Amino acid sequence: MSDVEEKARGVILTGLTDIPTSREHIDFAGYVLFSRNGSSVPQLRFFSDMLRAECLGPPPIIAIDQEGGRVVRLHEGVEVIPSMMAVGAAGDLELAERAGEQTAFDLRRAGCTMDFAPVLDLALDSRNTVIGTRSFGADPQSVAAFGLAFARGLERGGITPCYKHFPGHGATSVDSHCALPVLDAGEETLLARDVVPFAAVAAGASAFMSAHVLVPELDSQRPATLSRRILTDLLRSKLGFKGVLVTDCLEMDALAGPGPVESAVEALIAGADLLLFSHRVELAIAAAAAIEAAVEEGRVPFQRLEEAHSRVMRLREAASLPLPLDAFAPHPNVGREIGQRAVTLVRGIPEADPTASIVVAFGSDAAALQREAPVLAGLSAPVDPAPQDVDRILSSLAQSRRRAILLARRAHLHPSQGDAITTILQRYPDAVVVSLMEPFDLPLFGAAHHLLATYGDDSASIGGLADVLFGSSMPTGRLPVSLSS
Repeated sequence: MSDVEEKARGVILTGLTDIPTSREHIDFAGYVLFSRNGSSVPQLRFFSDMLRAECLGPPPIIAIDQEGGRVVRLHEGVEVIPSMMAVGAAGDLELAERAGEQTAFDLRRAGCTMDFAPVLDLALDSRNTVIGTRSFGADPQSVAAFGLAFARGLERGGITPCYKHFPGHGATSVDSHCALPVLDAGEETLLARDVVPFAAVAAGASAFMSAHVLVPELDSQRPATLSRRILTDLLRSKLGFKGVLVTDCLEMDALAGPGPVESAVEALIAGADLLLFSHRVELAIAAAAAIEAAVEEGRVPFQRLEEAHSRVMRLREAASLPLPLDAFAPHPNVGREIGQRAVTLVRGIPEADPTASIVVAFGSDAAALQREAPVLAGLSAPVDPAPQDVDRILSSLAQSRRRAILLARRAHLHPSQGDAITTILQRYPDAVVVSLMEPFDLPLFGAAHHLLATYGDDSASIGGLADVLFGSSMPTGRLPVSLSS
């Protein structure tokens, strides 16, 4: 293998379906793990151990998306950490740091070295569900503080944090997995808002991930991942970032124009150091060949490839070794604590008698809350209920003679759900209404006498809600986003 070929493969991070059986599938900079590689700690540890054993140089980067909330790859044998919006709502930096350290503990046991977290995007657009509860909130300074605290915990636990998605994906409504979002704001606004959390951590950060977003005020021609103006001139020269710059997955449809292989070459030219292919290893192989050809043609300066490779190698050499599978957790039950402390009381009395209540869950499973209180009756409803669904709910409530606990799920994006909850409240004004995801639902429920918010439907968040409704815990969470009246 030539020096250029070795370095080209050494700036690529790829996903795999199976343990590699060919040398062609190894000797990359590292690998990103998904649930397809195993959903439990022992399963992923077996997979990561095999990858390390096949590597000829320094141990490869073993990366994973383990943010907390709905974006997690490890599900079994780990602490359930609620969403980062729940962490922000709980309002305790020390708690955020403990969450990061506990996450690192679980990832180290699985053999991982890098977490694609925390998210520093701001929760600014109520239509944005690709970020949504993954964000700590809407205030740039608060998001920076909580992101830094969570990252400190990861680092203390021996995992490299990778802040994402620079320069911000929160003020868009388009999902970059599906199309190219446009972050349409003036440069002054961007630098005083979206970029602020990244600027706050840039100088000391080991890794950043780019966003596949077009920011016309910064570069009207190229998405951020492919933009030298954004990745080099802004992030490195102006903000002082010296770490490894990872692209978001180059297979996403936001980059469908140039395509994944050409995007890898353009991202490297723009200033990215580690090029991510999440799914198809054959694309990673093709990208390495394309980079090698681009260097030989003079399109990619060899010094640029060498610079990227050197940064990645330093990250590999600094990685911590895996922890024993039976190591003792540093912060057991921190997830449930976050879930409970995140519950936010908007108004009313946050209490319910489970023996005299019935939960109506829109777009989710009523059994989640019933597992916390088996005497609770339950009813699941579609996220977009039809008139006959509403009739069924009203009939069930009348027959049960129980007080309703209504779990709303993004009703602001599902008008029929908002109308259904309004209709139920007209007949049962003493019902408890809980916004389960982003709290942009809350202004819809002006008629609700008892109104609360959680920030996810994971078991820790539902458990925290149960602690408040059925236990003696008082809700102390605060709204982490701005709401219209």
